[in-house]
Amino acid sequence: MATETFAAAAGIEVYKDGKSIIKTIAYLKDLKRNYEKLMQEAGELRATKDAICTEISRFRLTPDMRKWIARSETIEREVGELETKYSNKKQQLWKLDCLANISRDMTEKCNQVRNHREEGNLQKETLVMELPEPVRKIHTLKLQENSSLHKVVRHVLGFLDDEKIRRIAICGMVGTVKTTIMENLNNHEKVAKMFDRVIWVSVSKEWSERKLQDAILQRLKLDVQGITDVEEVASRIYEELKEKKYLILLDEVWDMIDLNIIMGINDN
Repeated sequence: MATETFAAAAGIEVYKDGKSIIKTIAYLKDLKRNYEKLMQEAGELRATKDAICTEISRFRLTPDMRKWIARSETIEREVGELETKYSNKKQQLWKLDCLANISRDMTEKCNQVRNHREEGNLQKETLVMELPEPVRKIHTLKLQENSSLHKVVRHVLGFLDDEKIRRIAICGMVGTVKTTIMENLNNHEKVAKMFDRVIWVSVSKEWSERKLQDAILQRLKLDVQGITDVEEVASRIYEELKEKKYLILLDEVWDMIDLNIIMGINDN
């Protein structure tokens, strides 16, 4: 009985050793191919990371995205270490076990790189979906073609075409449908083509600098949690908009408003 048990155990070990040898041979055979696949996957990961970093001002940099970028940099270093090992050992053909281990490690790392890249693409798609729409349409009375109010809208559109004009005021007594004119401007297809962002803010008599900022932050989907200083918030709004062409429509304005304080912008 003991002899039979020993023989069975020896057979299992031989079987395991045989499988191990087969795997080693397979890894050695695929050494160059595994290296090339890893380099390709690493290049695609780097391109994904660079694209995200290049466009980072468009996105809300979430904690998960920060972690993804940090992990990408770690993976790039690990790939670089494997590449160095491969370059150093590929000339030493007698170290078969070492080369097989490198080939195995490259296969595992290749899968890790691919999965991490796919995760980054998914996060990027989610971030793009969370971006504010260029124009948020407002339900309003549509002005009839060639009506007096429609002509006002056309005049304002003409002013918006003039890059020398930075501010336009639509003035009048209460009840003179100024808001309707503004709403039709907001919804106009030409405005959507002219500007990257159209921001509508209802000011009202009870306005404050922070209330205006909060309305703009909400429109732009900006998170400034923990920031209470008006100047810091203005700086954050400025950073979001500085590379964009935008139109801000302020409705129900009763007092002078300093947009430099609210949004960090000036006459330039």
